[in-house]
Amino acid sequence: MKPEKKTKNINVNREKIAKKKGSNRLIISAVAIILLAAIAYAVFSGDSTTKKTGSEIKLPSYAYTNPLTLKGYKYATEHPEILEQIPCYCGCGGHSGHRFLRDCYIHDDWTYDDHASFCDVCIGEAIKVQDYLAQGKTLKEVRVLIDQEYGSKYPEGKTNTPSVRDDYIAILLPKVSGIPVATPKRVDLSAYNLPENFKSIADGLKLSPAGIDRAYFINTKMLAGTEMETQYVGGSVEPDAFYGKKIIGMYSADYSPTSWIEMHDMGYDSTKDATLRAHAEQGMKNIIYTRPLIYGHSQNVDNVLKLMKDPTSMDSSYSTYKPLLDAVDSQNAAYAVVVTQPTKFSDINYVSLTPVNGKVELVKAYKITDNKSIPAAFSKYAPQTKDNILIIKATGDLTTVQSEQDNIDAAART
Repeated sequence: MKPEKKTKNINVNREKIAKKKGSNRLIISAVAIILLAAIAYAVFSGDSTTKKTGSEIKLPSYAYTNPLTLKGYKYATEHPEILEQIPCYCGCGGHSGHRFLRDCYIHDDWTYDDHASFCDVCIGEAIKVQDYLAQGKTLKEVRVLIDQEYGSKYPEGKTNTPSVRDDYIAILLPKVSGIPVATPKRVDLSAYNLPENFKSIADGLKLSPAGIDRAYFINTKMLAGTEMETQYVGGSVEPDAFYGKKIIGMYSADYSPTSWIEMHDMGYDSTKDATLRAHAEQGMKNIIYTRPLIYGHSQNVDNVLKLMKDPTSMDSSYSTYKPLLDAVDSQNAAYAVVVTQPTKFSDINYVSLTPVNGKVELVKAYKITDNKSIPAAFSKYAPQTKDNILIIKATGDLTTVQSEQDNIDAAART
């Protein structure tokens, strides 16, 4: 997934500032020498780095300042969701309005920022994150290491404290995030079923107060025994240890990087299950006497309770995504995501992946705002249009479908 809209950066100050100095510069210099040697080898062996493909072609000229800068911009382009969970310690939040490390590279509208190209801290952090994840560390572990290393050097520079959620990243980029996912425990789910009020992403949105900018819903029973199970269930659903029971349906939604809500259902009426224990965390609530169960930041949980008791008590997020959900079969999707993500031709989109007859069906839908700007590359998928909703479908094995999804996402950004 690529950068989704949160809050706009307005009048971003792009004036260059003096580079931070510190011991990390020696590390960066050493790595730079190694990378330069690798590039020299590639050039003389016939694999010239001037032959760029994919996202490299569209990188701004300042991204090629040196090998480390290029590595940082490439990683930010390919994994923006991860850098949204990492604070920047160079102090740019105070003068450029940057909220997290991704903003130092890419804005919400997918234009690039040159700030990282002349900031050793921004480049160093991005490379550290990439290396730590490649070593098998979880995102939460990486965040602790970054805070320890850079926080001790530049305590005055931290932009903010974005929340870190390994499950949230894994659901969006299960095959490329580098975050380990657990293999789901095999359980006979034949006797478990979701309630009528919680069977799809639409149901979750109806219980969520207005303002959700992205959300997903996953039905673990539908994915059990399929090739999607390990990637999507293991990295996207709270583990069995959370309640001591397996979660059959999970909805997760974000208002901002630091404000979110989850709803869970165990596939049976758990409201009278005395074995369940709520999680007690500062600033959080976990309600286990409702169906679905609710977990998240306290105010969000309180608002969901109000909507459960009285659907007319406040506006829900469902109306925002209703046009998309009406145009697709979201009720029967195994894994579905909705995102507020402005492009040249649309403002919100939907994606679902569902096992069908031994294969995986991909559905992408966009709410069109400008018909003339629809990417020509979409034509190969023979898209359908319902009112102002454009729908693309593809079917195949999981690897093929994920590749098609990447191609469609890349075309949507052009």
